[in-house]
Amino acid sequence: MSLKERLVQVASLVHGVDQETVVVTNDVTRINLGDIGAADTFTLTPTRVDTATAGSATGAISYNATPATIATDAQVAIRALGGIYADATVAYVSAQLYDITVLGGYDVTWAVTNPTTFTPGSTTETTPGSVAYGCKLPVGRFAKVKRIRLEGFNDNSLDVAITDQDSLTVFSKTAIDTSTASADTPYLKLLCADGVAGEDGAAAANIVGGVFEGPLNVTITTSAPVAGRAISPTLGLVVEAEGSAAKRFLQRSSGAMTTQSGTISLGVPFGVIRKIKIAASVDTTVVATLTDADGLVVYTKTATDYTTPVVAQLGHEGVDQAANAVADTLDVVAKSPITVGGSGLGSGTLTYTLWVEA
Repeated sequence: MSLKERLVQVASLVHGVDQETVVVTNDVTRINLGDIGAADTFTLTPTRVDTATAGSATGAISYNATPATIATDAQVAIRALGGIYADATVAYVSAQLYDITVLGGYDVTWAVTNPTTFTPGSTTETTPGSVAYGCKLPVGRFAKVKRIRLEGFNDNSLDVAITDQDSLTVFSKTAIDTSTASADTPYLKLLCADGVAGEDGAAAANIVGGVFEGPLNVTITTSAPVAGRAISPTLGLVVEAEGSAAKRFLQRSSGAMTTQSGTISLGVPFGVIRKIKIAASVDTTVVATLTDADGLVVYTKTATDYTTPVVAQLGHEGVDQAANAVADTLDVVAKSPITVGGSGLGSGTLTYTLWVEA
């Protein structure tokens, strides 16, 4: 078995590399000024969905008996915010309803703020702004897709859809949160697929190692354009490709460690950790943690007495192609090297041994 990571550098799609489609959808939000009347004023405050960051409020906007004038005044106030709002439009709809349109694929929510003596109605985003990046990802004619990594997007609402040439879903999930406090939070999951049972044709969940026909169709929809955001978004799929070499197993060891820090090479860039052994010479309350090079925790356990060595076959939780949680039935696909961590080793040594399918 040979595992390789196939990558899509989404930023490159903007510059025409491997580009197939880039579809921009403008954001439309409908505000309701409720029972606004003479002498009332209000402001409008935008919040960008990608980073969940609220912007500055507009200047005060005054009531006018002519709704079209309110729309014009609101548009002037919004455009004064500059940046992505410099070419926004505001249109009167009916019955105190106004549509704010932000161009360029930015998903923005609006709030009616600082109302004087009136009560605004509800605000509804009728069309979320977005940019959909599409391409084909080569994986060979046939491949098993075993792991997905989304990194560098920094987006509170990211949509990902991946299908094969037979329209089978490899992975599909909307509104993935890859941003925490405006910082990137990678999405890293082991993957399996659903299918049918051979004995009766009924639906069967969590069939490990579904075979897909390449190239894969990838559509990634962001809440703001990739260009100009100082980010390097990447989709990585670890696949077992057709024609891979025969399976072989490698035994890898940390050696006797006196501290819980260090690394273990898997002997290959990616491998499946099939079995693990942990042995302590003296200490009976060790917290053991193994993490791969991408940050996937491949093994962790609370304080344990490893003076009687733990030897066990290893599985892992993950998701199916619809991002539904799957418990402890997936191959532990790990990127080398493995980092050793944890706590509690006060004396003696601790030894990790891994059996890796390469």
